[in-house]
Amino acid sequence: MVVQIRQLGADDPALGQWRDSIRLAHLAGREAAWWESLESLRVYLGRDSERVARWAIAAFEGDTCVGGAEVTMPLQHDTQTVAVELGVLPEHRGRGVGTALLSYVEDLATQRDRTVLQAELHVPAGQQPADTDGGRFAMRRGLRSVSKEDRFLLELPVQESTMAALRSNRDGGQQPSGADYEIRSFVDRVPEEYVAEWARMVTHMGQDVPIGDLTYTPQQIDVDHIREAERNFAEQGWTRLRSLALTPSGGGAGYTEMFVSRYDADFVIQDDTFVDRSHRGHRLGARLKVANLLNLDAHARRAGGKWRWVQTYTERHNTAMQRTNEAFGFRRVDVLHEFEGPVGGLT
Repeated sequence: MVVQIRQLGADDPALGQWRDSIRLAHLAGREAAWWESLESLRVYLGRDSERVARWAIAAFEGDTCVGGAEVTMPLQHDTQTVAVELGVLPEHRGRGVGTALLSYVEDLATQRDRTVLQAELHVPAGQQPADTDGGRFAMRRGLRSVSKEDRFLLELPVQESTMAALRSNRDGGQQPSGADYEIRSFVDRVPEEYVAEWARMVTHMGQDVPIGDLTYTPQQIDVDHIREAERNFAEQGWTRLRSLALTPSGGGAGYTEMFVSRYDADFVIQDDTFVDRSHRGHRLGARLKVANLLNLDAHARRAGGKWRWVQTYTERHNTAMQRTNEAFGFRRVDVLHEFEGPVGGLT
């Protein structure tokens, strides 16, 4: 049967099929993993943005969506790049569906003078990209793995004994490390008195996080960026749980945040945890995570949530955060490879 490729709008009735096909393709053979809800995707794809252009590309055999691609292109930085999330249902692989999708995406990219193609691939623990369908497909087309992050899962609720040990955080009967710092927790909007420091630290996070050889330019984040992101996340159904470490003089020393979707009963997304270089060595990362898990508990009581997992990613060489995750009971479940190569590469 001939494969038909077409773009879908945010309100297209087939968007649910498109979302499910990519999701199932990426989850095949893996442990439980979060995927964006259809409700959130409709808002995201339908939003006018000066920062990013986005497309939903679907592959159909007859009336059945057998694969798809989500395409994003930054408009204000790294304008040579195009990112694609591409997936084909396992039972439809090896029949040219992925090739047809990628050809469509690359035509779209070439029309907009994009030269660098980026894609993500999750590889089960103990395997290499070449052991997977997606890895072999990417490498045949001239893409290579340029950055790796471990994906971690934490089962909820966290054992009270673990939380108690992390809260006490004592060494030889001395005061807990980082006792001079104050931790403030809040939901959604960063309080006005802290938002400038929050923006400064988010900027430093982007500059500091290891990204291997991935083509990416860290951005200067200002208060307007923070407020715009808060509005966008709220429109997509997310609640943001945030904790901030303050120095005795009131400056920002670190932050962490988690996302909870009103459309997802299973997953909490642990996003950034960052401590400024001058404040490291005081176990502030662990203190911030403890505070935010307590923030999550309070939110669960208000909202009636009973989530099953917290999911997070940590770069392979970030040994301090790797150790912190393990102390909380996070388990490594697979590896996220960032692939990159030329648009219109090997065929």
